[in-house]
Amino acid sequence: MDTKKKTIIRSECIMLTFLIVKLLVYYYLIDWTIYSLLYVIISTVIILGIFRYFTGISRRHKAVIFSIIYIGISILMFADVMYFNYYNQTVSVAQLWQIKNVAKVPQSFVATFIPASVFIFLDIPFVINYFKRHGENGVKKHKINTVHINKNRKHRYVRYIVITVIFIFIAVNPANSIIIANMTGEEFFVNHTADIYDNTVGRLSKKDIDEKEVMSIIDDNAPDAGASELKGIAQGRNVIMIQLEAFQNFLINNSYNGVTLTPNLNGLIKNDTIYFDNFYTNIGKGNTADAEFSALNSLYPVIEREIYTLYQDNKYDGLPWHLKRQGYSTFAVHGYEGDFWNRREAYGGQGIDKYYAMEDLDQSDIIGLGISDKSVFSQAVDIMKKQNTPFFSFIVSLTNHHPFEMDEDLKEIPIKEEDKDSKFANYLQTAHYTDTAIGCLIDKLKAEGLYDNSIIILYGDHHGLNKDMDDNDVYMKRFLGKEYDYDEMLKVPLIIHIPGSGVTRTVSTVSGQIDIFPTIANLMNIEISDEYILGQDAVNAKEGFVAFTAYMLRGSFVTDDMMYEISREEIFEAGRAWNPKTGRELPVESARKYYEKAIALKTVSEQILEQNLIGSNN
Repeated sequence: MDTKKKTIIRSECIMLTFLIVKLLVYYYLIDWTIYSLLYVIISTVIILGIFRYFTGISRRHKAVIFSIIYIGISILMFADVMYFNYYNQTVSVAQLWQIKNVAKVPQSFVATFIPASVFIFLDIPFVINYFKRHGENGVKKHKINTVHINKNRKHRYVRYIVITVIFIFIAVNPANSIIIANMTGEEFFVNHTADIYDNTVGRLSKKDIDEKEVMSIIDDNAPDAGASELKGIAQGRNVIMIQLEAFQNFLINNSYNGVTLTPNLNGLIKNDTIYFDNFYTNIGKGNTADAEFSALNSLYPVIEREIYTLYQDNKYDGLPWHLKRQGYSTFAVHGYEGDFWNRREAYGGQGIDKYYAMEDLDQSDIIGLGISDKSVFSQAVDIMKKQNTPFFSFIVSLTNHHPFEMDEDLKEIPIKEEDKDSKFANYLQTAHYTDTAIGCLIDKLKAEGLYDNSIIILYGDHHGLNKDMDDNDVYMKRFLGKEYDYDEMLKVPLIIHIPGSGVTRTVSTVSGQIDIFPTIANLMNIEISDEYILGQDAVNAKEGFVAFTAYMLRGSFVTDDMMYEISREEIFEAGRAWNPKTGRELPVESARKYYEKAIALKTVSEQILEQNLIGSNN
């Protein structure tokens, strides 16, 4: 074999090796399964097919076009890996609109970076360099016989058209084949083709459900009204509603290395407080903003993007609107930029009259992304003092935001040697700081005479420690003494403190952010229509139920005795069910009734938003 052929073969082997390594790394980082080797082969064939297509044409600048396409494929793979690392699913075209929100929190973005993901880019120079040489040689050879070129070109186009049609057929999966569904959920090219189809043709062809059918589904899935215990015990009080950033329930009544993690919240729970210890986040891709939306409106978020942008112009009739009709003034306070998650534009539609964001507040005390919780809480009380009572105050904390960065002199928890320099340790520090800030808030409310006539609602928006990132599962297993699964990761606290009420209890019935509005309405004797309320009064609920949107995907749920996670391909039979109290696995079929309920509630919530049904009836 001559030297030239040896060089070509060597180059081909190097290129192919780097390509296979790229794909092996990609599928490993988005959850390796028994099918992953098959997906590596399929993806390799598709990429080589793209390569061969471009080497066989005589179009000008084809090397540049191929390079752009290949680099684009690599960037999308990298985005998938980053997104999967946080959300347990690959990125969708629907999330392209959220890039500006990601850019506003670069610390969190960098903190999710996986070093192994750089292998996704290492093959680019070899593939492009080989393409340039191989492609040019191919063009020179084909110039010899124009007739031969035209004949091959026709055959090639027919071949690629047939392959493309088959490929799209597989991506759409009209027969709902489980085997194809597995591929649609995991193989890179099929997955993204199906996603593009769903967000274009799929959305255009999607039919709205008749309003009467929406109401029928709501009626079929509505919980029994039950009792109305504690009705009106907080009637007429000021409402101070605090959403705690990334605050998980395991922090409550717990200690680490001899230090109580949440002494102030623990103190509240002991007196005049209803504490919900089986309370879950039900957020979508809007994270914090979706938690707010569910809590204020008792509707589920959607998977595509944040409600505050997607359905900004809808009409709502949530908690702030009901309070406004009773003469309450309403305002919100957050220590970050006002346009983040589109709050500045969206809050008015939520019934919030005034929004005090970072640019409206004293910024002299910054921790992490924005103004410290101590400062925000203190400034919020100053705003409360100026209100004509009664008022509704909605405060969003920030210091406990990923990646949990704080100056050393503010850290109060001694970290064990085995936990040093971990996200877990940093999280404990910032969460403890937030609890201290809550203590300062309570003290200032008392000093300003605002405490006794208020109802104070505190709840977590979402998890802080993702079980699939930063070895959090290892640290948390050691801390908790059990496996760290979604039943713990998605559990956040709900604490409703009513000074002087004499009501102190722990409610263990499962509930979620979807239930906050009807629960507060009962306590404040607010009459609400059940038409578009998808949650229930968690104080009086006979049976708990929360459907999930992100992390555990559409169809997943939790009840008092069961948690079910649908597979990434959204195939019911491929999901898993277990008892969150014991960790014991349950037969998947036993989850079907609640799975169907989760799908139904998610569907009607989407229809309420898509058709703006609240607005059309007000």
